[in-house]
Amino acid sequence: MSRLTRSLLLSLSILVVSCASEFAVKTGVDLAPNAGIYLLDPPPSLVADNWQQVLEVHHGDEQHTLLAQLSLNSETGINLAVMTAQGMPIFQLEKAPLGPIKSEKMLPINAVDPRYILADIMLVHWPVTVLNSQLYGLNLVEQGSTRRLYQGEQLISEIRYLDGATELVNFQRDYKIKFQRVN
Repeated sequence: MSRLTRSLLLSLSILVVSCASEFAVKTGVDLAPNAGIYLLDPPPSLVADNWQQVLEVHHGDEQHTLLAQLSLNSETGINLAVMTAQGMPIFQLEKAPLGPIKSEKMLPINAVDPRYILADIMLVHWPVTVLNSQLYGLNLVEQGSTRRLYQGEQLISEIRYLDGATELVNFQRDYKIKFQRVN
């Protein structure tokens, strides 16, 4: 290995370690002014679910392809790991049953916030009846293969279940995520 390559790897390692920080995530995430979702335990119908999905995140001029791995378990709770398409870890999020959410961010990608990624996963995968009990100032309506999240009459987000993919568009925060299941 060349001296330049070793120096580059050492610098990258130092950057990753210095950017890692552990913090407790707030129990609620604002998806609109004074409105959002409480990040609570998954419903029993989803416990023992494990999946990997490719997330294509579009925010302004930025585009990121991420790999997300989610595990829902009655003993360990929610475990979510997100990494770049190249396999570099971005963050890990854990929530023990009835416990607080903890997250460790490894790479400082501005468009990727663990709280919002978990909220979006919940909006896409949790049952509507469960979600509406976890929302504050918002209402989720499901019609056919589309879910719409409203604050009063204002459309905040739209989720469309397509063949082989799910697309979430957040009009309030101006981003789009396409979810594609790997397994």
